Amino acid sequence: MKRFLAVILAVALVAVTGCSKVDSAATVGDREIALSDLQSQVDLILKEREGVDTTQMQLEDGEALTRSQLSYMISNAIIEDVAKDEKIEISASEIEAYKIEIYTNIGGEANLPNVLVSAAIPSTSLDDVLRRDLVLRKLTEQQSAAGADETTINTFIQKLVTDKAKALKVTVNPRYGKWDESTLTVVAAEASGDAVTDK
Repeated sequence: MKRFLAVILAVALVAVTGCSKVDSAATVGDREIALSDLQSQVDLILKEREGVDTTQMQLEDGEALTRSQLSYMISNAIIEDVAKDEKIEISASEIEAYKIEIYTNIGGEANLPNVLVSAAIPSTSLDDVLRRDLVLRKLTEQQSAAGADETTINTFIQKLVTDKAKALKVTVNPRYGKWDESTLTVVAAEASGDAVTDK
């Protein structure tokens, strides 16, 4: 459970330069994240909160939620490319097996909506989250088998993903904020502009 949530909430690794298409929230290499796709993700998260008791949860909303979701979508694309470079493939059966592992750790499948809402992950993105986690797990296992310790492994993976983000020349629409190189996150600009907002 701890690892599952840690990966869900892991920092997104993004290089921000500005977006060349006004209808794009971001581009990752030759892939585009449309404004409409980002808004749909935010809307779904807010809708799924309606069916869960959120009184004890610390949840993002407004522009903060939008920035975190854009970061999540970009980081998934980056890690997908890392997986291709490292020749790591994740099968459907591996994802299903991981779901069973997750359900056991959280006390059953019935508790999944609470976990996803708490982590600001829409239910439709569960497979993507698990795939990303399994890629990182396989990278960790490879390095561990080679004799690397935990600190070395973490540094290796962070550099691998950061270098890939730079190579892809990821761009983010400046309305969502600016790149903070010290934390590897998209942070709010002084004037956020016309951002996608929650409804």
